[in-house]
Amino acid sequence: MFFVSDSQAERHRRIRALLTEESATIAVILAAIDFEWSIRRAILALGSSPTKHIREVVFARFHGGYDNYADAWKQEVAVWLKQSLPQAIPHWSRLANKQDGAVRLRGQIVHGAQVSVSVDFATPRVEDWLSASTLLESLANKHKTSLYKRIVRRTPRKAT
Repeated sequence: MFFVSDSQAERHRRIRALLTEESATIAVILAAIDFEWSIRRAILALGSSPTKHIREVVFARFHGGYDNYADAWKQEVAVWLKQSLPQAIPHWSRLANKQDGAVRLRGQIVHGAQVSVSVDFATPRVEDWLSASTLLESLANKHKTSLYKRIVRRTPRKAT
């Protein structure tokens, strides 16, 4: 559905176009995928450890789950950036709350507990994911990189 060469604006346009009664559930899943791709790329691009270590050790230990992404961010990015994931994404609790956050809806759809969702219910959650992805790309740009370009292997980053 997406390619690394797609711009963020194009990805988000495609996802928003699916916010119809027939395909709102698909929009939810694709928005979650876009965000989860973005957060992994942000941790790789902004992390303090060599990218090989992040891929092989950090992502293996912190496999999936929004709490695990926050832990990986804390270990790799917050060390030198001095910014937690909730500081980088102010609406983090609306995404990560297991009781009523967007991640709960994602899980219900993926695991078959909920097979459809209305446009009215899906839209704010989709927008939360897309907004979070946009914030991560902006943060990467601020630090002279992009989630949409090749991430160069790096040696350890020093704390500032």
